[in-house]
Amino acid sequence: MKFFLTIAVCFITVFSSASGQGIFEVSVGTGYSTSSRIYPYSNASDYDLREIEIGLGSRVFPHLALSYDLTEDIAGVISVEYLRKETEYYGQTVDSQEGTIYIPVKDGYNFVPVELTIEYRLPFSSENFRVNIGGGAGLYFYNSLREVAGISLSSGGSKVSYGIHVLTGLEYYLNQNLSFFFTMKFRDPEVEFNGEYESLNGTFEGKNVKLGKRDFYQKLSLEGSVFLLGVKYGL
Repeated sequence: MKFFLTIAVCFITVFSSASGQGIFEVSVGTGYSTSSRIYPYSNASDYDLREIEIGLGSRVFPHLALSYDLTEDIAGVISVEYLRKETEYYGQTVDSQEGTIYIPVKDGYNFVPVELTIEYRLPFSSENFRVNIGGGAGLYFYNSLREVAGISLSSGGSKVSYGIHVLTGLEYYLNQNLSFFFTMKFRDPEVEFNGEYESLNGTFEGKNVKLGKRDFYQKLSLEGSVFLLGVKYGL
């Protein structure tokens, strides 16, 4: 969340310095993505175990963007979003005084995509109703929230990758500076975490337990369809 707020402050600074030029637009909105999945045993030798997935369901998240009109029909856009999802499931064996037991895992992720997009306004658009298509690339910042018996990760839980996206959208202008937008964006982020727990020893229900090994490996896949709805204001 701190990363998202930092980006927002940077955007506001740019808006303030650019006011009066009439070529910048700021977009604030809400995004919705239908699902994401964790594959907790993605490096297992057994095929059935390797294909087990934990569905995390849909999520709603904030969206912030700054666009710059390159020409009358083409705009450059930089955008940032913040997605967080948490879950709990039984998925870890540990050693205890009673022997080997099966305990729940707290898991999830933070995902911050920072994307650059070129948008093209289609010729049949009118002054009040505009249709856009576009595409671009982005940097994807991931953070695993995995925790077992109170044991967090010491390494390998943060990743940075890149990817591409395409989008199409509608805008309805109330006046020259204010509009509402709806956008469908398609991307397919996927990342593999490979690291270690900070310790082998933890506590579950007041009992001391011990992991069999410190290293962990899992894969995260995010649904490629994103829907954005919000307001755009020209400066």
